[in-house]
Amino acid sequence: MKIRYLLIYTILTVSYINAYEIKQIKTIECNKIGYKKLINLANRYALENKIDDSLNTAKKALSCNPKSKEALLIMARIYNFKKDYNNLLDTAKKIVKLSPENYLGNIYLANAYMKKDKTKAKEILIGLLKKHPEDKQVLNKLKVLDEV
Repeated sequence: MKIRYLLIYTILTVSYINAYEIKQIKTIECNKIGYKKLINLANRYALENKIDDSLNTAKKALSCNPKSKEALLIMARIYNFKKDYNNLLDTAKKIVKLSPENYLGNIYLANAYMKKDKTKAKEILIGLLKKHPEDKQVLNKLKVLDEV
């Protein structure tokens, strides 16, 4: 009997905490401090494996700052994890447009193109290999594409 009450208490507590966090996201204002809170919260959700919460929070941060590489990188990481290559491609293109030299943005872009256009993926990876000649991640992706 005690276990049942403990279980019910735990469920109610978790539900209350989740409701509070969702309310907290909605009330965070789009200013510099609020934007940083949203980025930190999105990262925390990702670490806690709350993938959809992390994605939604990153989207809210992006709405506060449309040129936010941090929010876009969080979104790209989630889309890559979910194997949502269409959204990954769109997000990675935005990252590379804002910062053409961004390593992770280019890696995510190559990942998205590996499923759609292997030629573009190879171009991106070869460009990264010129800047990072001994990068194992790039070399492994090129091996997958039979280019090394």
